[in-house]
Amino acid sequence: MSDIAPAPSASRSRPPGRPRCFDPGAALDTAVEAFLARGYHATSLTDLTTATGLHRGSLYAAFGDKHSLFLAALRRHAERSLAVLDATVTAAPSPLEGIRTFLRDHAERAAGQGNGQGDGRGCLVANTTLELLPEDREVAREIEAYQLRMTARVAQALDEARAAGELTAPGSTTAQARYLFVVVEGMWQLGRTTGDTGTLLDVAEVALAALGPRTDPTT
Repeated sequence: MSDIAPAPSASRSRPPGRPRCFDPGAALDTAVEAFLARGYHATSLTDLTTATGLHRGSLYAAFGDKHSLFLAALRRHAERSLAVLDATVTAAPSPLEGIRTFLRDHAERAAGQGNGQGDGRGCLVANTTLELLPEDREVAREIEAYQLRMTARVAQALDEARAAGELTAPGSTTAQARYLFVVVEGMWQLGRTTGDTGTLLDVAEVALAALGPRTDPTT
């Protein structure tokens, strides 16, 4: 899952070669964007130093080699994605509406890969899963940790929806959250070949319908 806007480049505010004066978080945000634009293998150290505004030695000193930087970028991406999920659920009028908004946002962003209305880069987790798994076990562990955290947060929202009388479907909310996670990752893949936003929004609505009929907890 991914629903994050591009982060500002660290190179805009900091010149190269200042290893103790840069913002590591901003540098990681910029690295996320670089890896998202090109993929792991196609992103060179030159791409990373240019994007972050850091010399190679400074980059190594702060994050280690390219692979270590990529792992850190995946963790940063996970934090940003979880923050977006939290904000979406919190801002919604109800927990289930928050999940619905989150799914629909992903459907629209996934469709943007194929219709020219988005940036065409897709989702870092979905892209990385195709590019590096199952061979890269360290990356696999990072993605699994992300999946577990995202699933737990969605399950929490579903628990809240059930407690409020908004969700009536029986069964494990953890299993339901895993199902929604799989749907979202599948939408990112489908979005590579179709730019039809309506198609992906239909997928999101069918996934929500599988949770059972929604009720209005205020009535």
